[in-house]
Amino acid sequence: MELLLEHGNSDKLSIRGVTSRAGVSPTALYLHFADKDELLRAVCDDAFAELGTFLTEAAASRDGDPRAQLEAMGAAYIAFARQRSALYRVLFGTTGRQSGTPRPLEEDPGEQALQVLVEATARCVGEDRDPVEVAIQLWTGLHGFVSLRSVVPEIGPGRKWPSDEDFLRGLLEDHLGQSR
Repeated sequence: MELLLEHGNSDKLSIRGVTSRAGVSPTALYLHFADKDELLRAVCDDAFAELGTFLTEAAASRDGDPRAQLEAMGAAYIAFARQRSALYRVLFGTTGRQSGTPRPLEEDPGEQALQVLVEATARCVGEDRDPVEVAIQLWTGLHGFVSLRSVVPEIGPGRKWPSDEDFLRGLLEDHLGQSR
């Protein structure tokens, strides 16, 4: 994780560099991981678990109000992206993190993080809408917002980004309708 954060992407990460940092021989890594992709997957699993914790704690803070839970989760997602910006970049910019065979939900922290969002979304949408589709739209909206803001701090002359609260309110209204 430290090397990924330092290098900024997995392309610059080498097995030799990882084992050197760990103070072991290059072959020692293969006692724990089959290859670099499996190592990257494990690192990203840890990062997704941390993101999942942010989302779960946010939802629990607004227990009983599904829409408020989604809003709190959106705020937590933005906070995670800002507070853990290097980790966020590694998480979503690491090639190889999806390698290997698909895993059951209980073994995949990335899927678990999405599932938390899907479950909260399901409590907010009618039966005529697919909560997975809406959750993915919400996630991509949040991801786009935090990713663009990090690389384009100003939109242009006389324009500025909406506040986090205004963005979240608009995103939820667009996908769930007006708040009650």
